[in-house]
Amino acid sequence: MVPLLVFSYSIYFYSNQSDIFQRRKYFKNLTEDLNSTTSAIASVLGEKTSGLSESEIVGMANSLDFQQEFTENILKHPELHQLNFGLLQEKNEFVLEDLLSGCGANQACKVNALRGRIFSFISILPDKVVTNKFFIQVSTKDAFTTKVLLEEVSELIVENRVSTIKHKIEEQIKLSKELAEDKREKIDSFNLMELKEQKRELQQKADELSFKITDYSKLNQKLQLDLAMVATQMSETKKATKGKIETDSIIKAEKKADLEIKIKKYEQDIAAIKSVSDSLSKQDQIIVNQLKSRLRSMKKQLKESFQAGRSVSSNTNFILKKDGESRFTEFNHKVLKEQVAKAQADYEKLIAEREEIAKEIAKIDTKIEEVKPAFEYLKLLDQKIVQLDFFNSTVVSDLKFENQLSPVYRYKKTGKSKVALFSLMASFVSLSSIIFGFYLLDDRIFDQTELQKSFEELTIIGNTPDFD
Repeated sequence: MVPLLVFSYSIYFYSNQSDIFQRRKYFKNLTEDLNSTTSAIASVLGEKTSGLSESEIVGMANSLDFQQEFTENILKHPELHQLNFGLLQEKNEFVLEDLLSGCGANQACKVNALRGRIFSFISILPDKVVTNKFFIQVSTKDAFTTKVLLEEVSELIVENRVSTIKHKIEEQIKLSKELAEDKREKIDSFNLMELKEQKRELQQKADELSFKITDYSKLNQKLQLDLAMVATQMSETKKATKGKIETDSIIKAEKKADLEIKIKKYEQDIAAIKSVSDSLSKQDQIIVNQLKSRLRSMKKQLKESFQAGRSVSSNTNFILKKDGESRFTEFNHKVLKEQVAKAQADYEKLIAEREEIAKEIAKIDTKIEEVKPAFEYLKLLDQKIVQLDFFNSTVVSDLKFENQLSPVYRYKKTGKSKVALFSLMASFVSLSSIIFGFYLLDDRIFDQTELQKSFEELTIIGNTPDFD
């Protein structure tokens, strides 16, 4: 009878339990997956995305901010009143208005009243078979509620992860912009563009001076050569004008020149007479013969004085000529000497001016070198900001959810096996207790030992024989 009662109660208890509908949605952590889109882009840009550890993923559903945001989303859900948020151990039908009746229009009160109940249905667990794989498990008393909560919580997790990654990138962008602004102010204080423009102008002047210096160097070399040549000419002229010529030699030279003139005149006269007529008259012939006679006499005299006269005449002409040129050569030498001095002074002035410009360029280069690291750093920061902006616009969640939900698993809080085991144990304990109770309450004597214990002063005189 007792086992029957126990099993009857167990059957009633099992049947009276609410059905629980459980579903799962699997997802994978792609932070360490090099084939993921986010990791690939981050790798190209030189970024390393900060991923989630297993404990962080499992504990996401326990975050107060996450629970608060999720509950607010559920309260705004268009099918809120069709959802069953009854506790799994409750037998009464759940009514949302009863749960929220004490809050009135207070939204924070509604969120707090519903938050703890909702997240008693939701849990995130690691997959025991596949590494780096997890699943969200939702168990409620209604299949529709289970599906809605599962889909909503997975969407919010993805949104939160994208938002978290973007927030970190935006913080990096903000920090990079602040650093860039600081470096830009430092560069602006140096006025780098003005320094570069000054250097360009000075370099242009230096190049022009270099061309002028080259031209002056060529001019100076040419004037030096001309001065050396004129100096040589002046020296040789002075040596020539120091020579002396005797008076007789000069007279002989002049006489020779006079004879040459007369001989030339006689030859011209003879030729003129012959040219007048082909046949000369007797008188003309006499004149011609006289002229020829004088011409021969003069040629003889010229021949006798030719050697001495030629040497003296040549020296005399050279000396007289050089004596006239000497004054011009000295003047030319003086002019060239002044030109060489002026050209050399101008050349040295250009060299000094170019050296001053070179010093100014060196000073500007020193200033540019001081600001150059900041300028290069600013360029890198600007590139980094562009990369981060691009990365921020292409962020996807590092938690990849599967498209399909798991099949619905319908069960009761206490399963049949547990109820059956409990029934067997309860029946055994009950029967044992009853039997032991009857044994303790039974006062009948069944053997000699019990008789002796019960009646210590009683003497036993014999035993009744046993009959088979």
